[in-house]
Amino acid sequence: MKRDKLSNRDHEDMDAFIGAVIDDYKNGAVSKKAMLAGLGHVIGAIDNGNHDEARQWFKEGRKFIRETLND
Repeated sequence: MKRDKLSNRDHEDMDAFIGAVIDDYKNGAVSKKAMLAGLGHVIGAIDNGNHDEARQWFKEGRKFIRETLND
């Protein structure tokens, strides 16, 4: 079975997502625990080949981390 791959655009979105989450942590908007949990979800989705979930995280994950995972 051929595995879906992340596109160049996906990589750009991923870089932006990771940068935004790290900035949120540095600025005190999210806790370290929330940042790591969110990034862990993305890494897990990619590792499992669930790139659609990862793409969703790239687009909406920052808000989810701030509103749901944050202490």
